[in-house]
Amino acid sequence: MKKILAILALASASAAFAQSNVSISGVFDAGYSVTNSQDPMADAQQILASPLSTSNIAFSATEDLGGGVKAGFKGVHLFSPVSGQTLNGTTAYQTGNFFNDELWVGLESATLGKVKLGAPNAGMFETNFVATPYGTGLGSGYSSSGINRLLGQTTTLGVNQFAGGAAANGRVIRSEKAIRYDTPTVAGFSANYTRSPQNDNSTTATSNYNGFTDVTANYNNGNFNGAYSVTKAEAGTNVAQGAAAASALTANSAVKYTFLAANYTVGPATLYYGHTTGKTEGLASDKDVSSNNYGIKYALNGTVDLQGNMVKVKDNAATGAKDQELKAITAIYKLSKRTSTYATYQKYDTDRSSDTTGEVKQYVVGLRHAF
Repeated sequence: MKKILAILALASASAAFAQSNVSISGVFDAGYSVTNSQDPMADAQQILASPLSTSNIAFSATEDLGGGVKAGFKGVHLFSPVSGQTLNGTTAYQTGNFFNDELWVGLESATLGKVKLGAPNAGMFETNFVATPYGTGLGSGYSSSGINRLLGQTTTLGVNQFAGGAAANGRVIRSEKAIRYDTPTVAGFSANYTRSPQNDNSTTATSNYNGFTDVTANYNNGNFNGAYSVTKAEAGTNVAQGAAAASALTANSAVKYTFLAANYTVGPATLYYGHTTGKTEGLASDKDVSSNNYGIKYALNGTVDLQGNMVKVKDNAATGAKDQELKAITAIYKLSKRTSTYATYQKYDTDRSSDTTGEVKQYVVGLRHAF
C-alpha cells in the first residue's frame, strides 16, 4: 500500500511539474570602443559594456492553472560583462538586489488578458523598439549616454522610481510598485495600461512615491507594426526624494511624454519611424522637446544585416536653440543563431551651437552572445 501511495504521489508531482515551465535566458555583449570628441577630455579608448544590446540574465516561469489561465513571473538582472568591480575601485560590481531590472509576478488569460504586479516594463519602453532597430543600444537615441530624445541628455524627469534609479535620465523605462494590464489581441489591435499610485503624504524617502501612468496602443498586421504611447509622471506636495527617486520634478509638477512609432517590412528591408514629445508643467522653467527618427534594417543575406538610424531632437522652449543630432550605421555578422560580431559607427552632437563641445564620433567593434 505504501508503495502504491508513493508511486501515486510521484506521478502527481511529475504531472504538476509538467505543467510548469522555467527558463533562463540572457545576453553578453562587449566591444572595443574609440571615441573622438570636440572636447579632448572626452576622447577615450576602452572595452565597452553592452554597446549593441544590454547584457542581462533573465529568469522566467509559467504555470498552467487550467481553464486557459496561466501564472508566472519574470526577473531580470543587468550586469557589466567587462568588469567585476566598480570602475577602478575594490567594491564588487554586483551590489544591491539581484533582480535590478524588470521584475513582476502575474496572471494571464487568453480571453481576459494579462495582469502584472511589480516593476514591469512600461508600454512606451516597448514602443521604442518599434521605432528603431537599435533598441536602447548605441545609435538609438534611447540609451543612457549621448542624445536622449525625450527631454535632453541628462534630464532626470519622469520615471523616477524604477529599478536602476537615475540611470534612466530622460528615458521612460518602468516604475516600481506598479500594476500593468495588457488586453488580448483582437484583429491585430492590443493595448496596455501601467499605473504606479502616487503617495505624497509622507516625507520619508522610502514611502513617498511620485505618480506614474502609461497608456499604450499597438497594431500589428503582418509586415506593419505600429504603436502609440502616452506617459505621465506627477509629483505631489511632498516630492519623492532619495537616490531611488533622483527626479528634477518639483512639488506639484508633472511631465508628459508621447511616442508614435511604426515599422514596415518590404522584402529584406524594414523601415522605421518614431516621433516623440516631452513637456513639463509646474516647473520654474518648463521644458518642451520633440524628436524624430528614421531607421532601416536590411538583411543583406542570411549572415549579414545592415542597419542605420538618424535622430533629431528639437528644444521648442529655448530661443534660438540648435537641434541635437545623431547618425549611426551598423554591420552585424552572424556566426551562429546566438553569436554575432558587429561594427558600429555613430556621430552625435548634443550642442550644435558650439564649435568646441558637443560633437562626438564613436567607433565600436563588438561581440554578442545570446542564450
